[in-house]
Amino acid sequence: MSDFMPDDLLKDFITESSELVQQVEQDLMTMEDCPDPEVLNRIFRAMHTIKGTSSFFGFDQLVELTHHAEDLLNQLRKGDFPVTREIVEALLRTNDQVRLMVQDAGNGLSTKYDIAPFLEALETCVPQAATESASAPEEHGNAANADPLSTAAAATLSAEAAEQRSSRALAAARPDNSDTMRVEIRKLDYLVNLVGELVLERNRLLRLSQDLAAASSQDTGMNEAIAISTARLSFITDELQNASLRTRMVPIDTVFRKLPRLIRELSHQVGKEVEIVITGRETEIDKTMIEHIHDPLVHILRNSLDHGIEDTEKRIAAEKDPTGHITIDARQQGDQIVVTIADDGGGIDPEKIRAKAIEKGIYTSEHAALLSRREILETLFLPGFSTAAKVSSISGRGVGMDVVRTNLRRLNGSVEIESVIGHGTTITLKVPLTMAILPVLLVQVSDEVYAIPLRSVLETVRMDSDSVHSVEGSEVLMLRDRTVPLLKLADMVGARCSQKASRAVILSVNDIRIALAVEGLIGQESTVIKPLSTLLRDSQYVAGATITGDGRVRLVLDPNHFIRGCSAPCAVQ
Repeated sequence: MSDFMPDDLLKDFITESSELVQQVEQDLMTMEDCPDPEVLNRIFRAMHTIKGTSSFFGFDQLVELTHHAEDLLNQLRKGDFPVTREIVEALLRTNDQVRLMVQDAGNGLSTKYDIAPFLEALETCVPQAATESASAPEEHGNAANADPLSTAAAATLSAEAAEQRSSRALAAARPDNSDTMRVEIRKLDYLVNLVGELVLERNRLLRLSQDLAAASSQDTGMNEAIAISTARLSFITDELQNASLRTRMVPIDTVFRKLPRLIRELSHQVGKEVEIVITGRETEIDKTMIEHIHDPLVHILRNSLDHGIEDTEKRIAAEKDPTGHITIDARQQGDQIVVTIADDGGGIDPEKIRAKAIEKGIYTSEHAALLSRREILETLFLPGFSTAAKVSSISGRGVGMDVVRTNLRRLNGSVEIESVIGHGTTITLKVPLTMAILPVLLVQVSDEVYAIPLRSVLETVRMDSDSVHSVEGSEVLMLRDRTVPLLKLADMVGARCSQKASRAVILSVNDIRIALAVEGLIGQESTVIKPLSTLLRDSQYVAGATITGDGRVRLVLDPNHFIRGCSAPCAVQ
């Protein structure tokens, strides 16, 4: 690349080419299942654009690779031969290499690549009859046939690339961005962090306003003016908070669009025919959450393909469609994103899990007999637990589902599993829309105040001696003719009670309910959760920390740990 080339032009090239590469992958998957001339044209135009701008920057090997891919695509456009799986495979591998070369260019790496295997694959995937009948490649513009290293060709290709960016072809390759602009994520993060600090100061001002009103009850005019100003600041802060968070929201399709390729690769690897259907692609989620939900999705899909979907022979014997089906759906539910992954495979037998858990010494026979079906299925999330008869290259090592739960808990999310033998398995992931702002319920134990994420709180109730009973040595709370396991927050955090706990917070995680006894309820607050230091990161029952309106640091509790720490059989909704 020339020394005088502006950095912003290179950034534009990297950004545009990365988007085109991603679009090419999706289009190739579509073309394999249902060849469409418009899709094929879009792939061709994308490769043509990358080739042209690569030549402008002097990325000669990238020019050569995309040029050969473009030639193959042009033959397909002319109908010289049909689209085959081998052709799609060669183009996918080529596209992967193009992605790598573009990423390296963005990182400033000047690497020599061995592209010969990719060029050979592009040539050998063409039917022999078509190769022999083609006397010469048809011209598709000077840029396609010119020497990629010549200066004249480079100028022509740079002009064509500029025209492509403003044409309908490029508009079809990605959403119209006439009313959008690219902003570096670090700038958005800085904005969101500032809004978070503003939220904390708003909470502090509200507390000071309440204290001032109580101390100077006679000056009603001043109190009213402060109350109005505080309410106005609160409204503006909420609006600014929502607006700033929306700037960082992206469609969850950013993750979903990579999954069909994964399914394609794995299904061929295990020798199964599998179709994937994805809905809710437009559901938006905080960009910072995207990278954290990718791995859980991959682990779940691996298990669905390896263990969930049966072999073709078994499906036919069970009078099922020989092709397995996996459905992925995303939707917003309150302040959470709910993602469900469902397959129509053989399902999970709880009794096999129960027997395996007893064999591994996880439960005694007596304890295992008391566990509900849902609690038995929860065993799948324990570290190292697997029912696979053998370890494969895809799954069976007992680490996948544990990784799923661990990653989601870091996000203050949850995972639940439901399965019907012979009909399939559904796994539901729940993650917050954003990690920036967290609505919490403040509760008091002794002289300390703790924060509980509001999304896990069903209700709060008064508690007296008549509503507390003992069942099998564990305390339960009678709640509308139902027994709910009762935990005392003071015992969980090692606090000395200053008074008898008179309130209970009913928590729900994965449809499992428990009651948490506290001494008092402070109220609700929208706050900012901060991660714990490395010394405290593994603390039980604690998810993070926050600063409340009185300026004090408060611990944010993790309801998932309370569920695991409950010795009594948990109530299911």
